[in-house]
Amino acid sequence: MPFFSLLRVVQVGFKSLRLHKLRSSLTMLGMVIGVWAVITLVAIGEGASQDAQEAIKRLGAQNVIIRSVKPLSDKTQLQGRGMEWETIYGLKNVDAARIQDTVPGVKRVLPILSQRKNVKHGRREVDCQLIGTYPYYPDFTQSKIVAGQFLNEAEENSKAASCVITLELAERLFAGHNPLMEKVIVRGFESSQVFQVKGILQERVDTEKLPQEADALGRTISANVYIPLSAFKSLYGIKNIDRSVGSLSVERVELTEIRVEFGSVEEVIPAIPLLKDALDKRRKGVVDYEIQVPINELNTLKAQKARDTRMLMYIACISLLVGGIGIMNIMLATVTERTREIGVRRALGATRVDITIQFLAETLMLCLIGGGIGVVGGWGFAEFRHNILHTTTIVTNWSVVVAFGLSVMVGLVFGLYPARRAAHLDPIEALRHA
Repeated sequence: MPFFSLLRVVQVGFKSLRLHKLRSSLTMLGMVIGVWAVITLVAIGEGASQDAQEAIKRLGAQNVIIRSVKPLSDKTQLQGRGMEWETIYGLKNVDAARIQDTVPGVKRVLPILSQRKNVKHGRREVDCQLIGTYPYYPDFTQSKIVAGQFLNEAEENSKAASCVITLELAERLFAGHNPLMEKVIVRGFESSQVFQVKGILQERVDTEKLPQEADALGRTISANVYIPLSAFKSLYGIKNIDRSVGSLSVERVELTEIRVEFGSVEEVIPAIPLLKDALDKRRKGVVDYEIQVPINELNTLKAQKARDTRMLMYIACISLLVGGIGIMNIMLATVTERTREIGVRRALGATRVDITIQFLAETLMLCLIGGGIGVVGGWGFAEFRHNILHTTTIVTNWSVVVAFGLSVMVGLVFGLYPARRAAHLDPIEALRHA
């Protein structure tokens, strides 16, 4: 088709749309909502997926996390004042040493011991997680020191009463004041100890997005206090006491958690059976630990993300389908209204192809304009959600292309039948139409 003929078709199409502004606007609304839905739903899904993937990646794809788990039946009753129950379970120092020495590919091992305590400064007191660990904890977990410094080897060797607190705890406990070199009191069941704050740590995991990795015990608490592992064992031991009505519950756990770093991602999966063999020795069939493999979770998450994306696309495509049906109904009504116009154009020499192209062009104009508005609206909503509501929302190029392409396809598919119906009207009968 010559350029000037195409331009004429576009001009006639726009004129027709302007003559029925309300109807044209309502018709385009279906396309706007459909394209908007595609871009918005995919953006939300991509954002949520990225948050979860980043959280898992920050755990380290080359890392394995082993946690102590209380077995269902390993309780012994001890006589004493009242009723006292004691449970001995979980990971031990010898487990960490055995893993380091016997499992191939292990780069380093990070032991962790953790208990619930209260930390106090002045009149402020916060429920916290007291974590004993080694100086390379921030590097191992990709956490960030935002002020001061982390624990060092000298403090580990001397069992120093030094501590590092999380950023959240610093804000809650010191209310905007500089906590460095200040003293805090960590209160337990049997004793209280004074520690000097030497650093502030920003946790590498968002507890709202991945709560099971919020702390060393998997709790959603980020108000953590880090002290040398040697100081933890010296001051508090491995006995965790919980008082209930009329009795005491005592748990003895040498290590709450062991994190294992491998030299490469490829070494992780083959090493899992060897890790289990190293841990199962001397346990006599008692399973008092669990192994978490972030790389497996990452792969599972990617598969789930693909399924979720497809589901969101299906939902959004239904919106486009409904919009397409609405466009076809409106165009069929338009053909009926313009029957006499079609008859006049046929009498003046217009071919069936010309009539088909004219009505198909008008349908495409509705879809293109509606699709364009939907793209802008979906992108704008995603930006609002990301920048104002501070929720990760990612508009991908492929979602824009797919959404806009679907709107064009809908215009072609649902506009073809009304266009062909207009083209096949009998010119004589059309001229007789009142």
